[in-house]
Amino acid sequence: MERWTFNMIAGPDGSEHQVRMILRAGDDPAGHPTLQVGLDGIEVPVDAAAVDYEAPEWKVVLLFTAKGGSQERWDDLKDQLRSAAN
Repeated sequence: MERWTFNMIAGPDGSEHQVRMILRAGDDPAGHPTLQVGLDGIEVPVDAAAVDYEAPEWKVVLLFTAKGGSQERWDDLKDQLRSAAN
């Protein structure tokens, strides 16, 4: 079973702006594959931005698709992290 963490990062206006996706593979948190993406589907460098809150995947996908991302892009991002874990 895959274990995922989806951390929401707020923009300057306080609304959801980006999500940091983490595939919790293995026992070492420093080695967990991680990426950060805007809700428009554009990947950005992982940074040290403060996490606003952790969200369930269904909520992140709703926000992601409402702000310009697509389900296909979401699935591609998850596959990218899966590949990095292997």
